[in-house]
Amino acid sequence: MKAINLLFSLVILFVCFDCTNQPEKKTLEFKDYPDLKIGFSTQNFQASMPNNVANLTEIIEYASKEGYQFIELRDPLAKLTGEECMALAEVAKEKQIDVIYEIHKNPLDTGYFEVFEKGLANTIIFPGPGILRTVVSGSEFKADPSKKGWNKDEIMKLSKISDSCANIAKGKNVRFIVENFDEAFFGDGTNYYGIVDLFSQAPQTGFQLDMSNMFRKPARVMTEPEKVLDYLPTMGSQWVTTHLKTVLTMGGDMQPTLTENPIPVERIVELMGKNNVVYAAFELTSVPDKEQCFANHASSVQFLKDKGILE
Repeated sequence: MKAINLLFSLVILFVCFDCTNQPEKKTLEFKDYPDLKIGFSTQNFQASMPNNVANLTEIIEYASKEGYQFIELRDPLAKLTGEECMALAEVAKEKQIDVIYEIHKNPLDTGYFEVFEKGLANTIIFPGPGILRTVVSGSEFKADPSKKGWNKDEIMKLSKISDSCANIAKGKNVRFIVENFDEAFFGDGTNYYGIVDLFSQAPQTGFQLDMSNMFRKPARVMTEPEKVLDYLPTMGSQWVTTHLKTVLTMGGDMQPTLTENPIPVERIVELMGKNNVVYAAFELTSVPDKEQCFANHASSVQFLKDKGILE
């Protein structure tokens, strides 16, 4: 009996010692909108941690430890294999991290559908909301520095492709969304068309708002912040996710941490909360030092805490 009691005491001591030595898992919650989720894109780490199972596993574990609820896994050409995605999905499930899958291929580019099909297959593997995202402009602008937006033929073709992909994805219980990039946010209705025109013609396609792309240096048309804020509530369920990102001034460069922006982040978060847009992700300039990447995320979290947005 003494031996049994001693063994029991040792087990209890070991369990207690092990618990006290486990790193404390942090929590992050939006103060006024607890249904919102905070995450980040893995593109923030791509300069220091290229895509592979080991690096992405470390990133998922970091997200869980720091209190994030999801990540956006940026795989521009959907090069991760199904087997790699299954291994990562197991980690994400264990760590209770949702995964949004990001490809980075323009629907008007050659080879787009191959990347889309691979991206869709990989999206289905991961736990979470079932969201596949891509950018929406690129090659059709590179030959003409003065081009502001799509021409009529391009916007018609783009809207058709986008909604076709959205319907294919819907059949797999996946939401297909696109992000505003360097194209005009608003068109002039005659000479060029912008991202807003796309959503009016592609009602099945969802939107990932990048809150800074329409203000940064490569943007083809500088946009009035208030016009964007007035437009967003009109999107209804088409607005699905948001990139929290910073340029300090109109025509500025993307920053490695979240800070002030032509559209204040608190106004974006307020609109998200009021319009049931759940997923908000940090998109930060990637830096080559891994520890600096972690520090940049901590600084961005602190920025939101200082503003009373996160707690």
